[in-house]
Amino acid sequence: MLVALNPQELERCAAFSRTCAENQQEIEFGQSDTVPRKVREIARDNLIGKIAEVAFAKMLSERHNLEAALDFEYYPRGKWDGQDTVINGWKIDVKGTRQGGQWMLIEWSKLNFRQKDNDLPHLFVMASVKWDRKNDRPTGEVDLVGSASIFKLRPGQKNTLILKKGDCIPGARTPTPLQADNYGIHFDNLEHDWDFVVRYLLAHEPPDVGGCPCPKQIFG
Repeated sequence: MLVALNPQELERCAAFSRTCAENQQEIEFGQSDTVPRKVREIARDNLIGKIAEVAFAKMLSERHNLEAALDFEYYPRGKWDGQDTVINGWKIDVKGTRQGGQWMLIEWSKLNFRQKDNDLPHLFVMASVKWDRKNDRPTGEVDLVGSASIFKLRPGQKNTLILKKGDCIPGARTPTPLQADNYGIHFDNLEHDWDFVVRYLLAHEPPDVGGCPCPKQIFG
């Protein structure tokens, strides 16, 4: 599902992302053996994620008359925001990637961190942010690709891969080793019917995710 952000929405996302980047850690995924990221790179990653959040909220508002609170608060180093949005008690984590990616990747470190805080999301939403690579900036269009329940993120689930640090994403044009352990779900295997997803969230209470095992508990 395509969603278009206007110039004002894009600029608000960009300003937020630049300011946040100055307070964020330089080591990606909390991996001490990776190359520290530059502020510009952190800001770009922030921008992709924030555009994805705004696009999801805009879809909910325009298509389903649901208002999702957007978090544009700046957090000091060492503090993090909560879930991207909540619908009827369902905690939702919105993930964004630049156009061209074909996998939803969920870092194990993030799941472990959220479980320690008793703040695991119920649902992950995946968005592909269309990008002008020549000028290195977003076009304003976002494809809300699909979603997956947290219960898909465990070993043995159909169409869920375990991608360890150093593995390459299957089918990638340019093989690049992953810098952290991830669960991976191809875009084709996500739930794509947004009307169904929203109706389900509104009609059902969120499940208890306290028993969802973290990867470290599974593999040691």
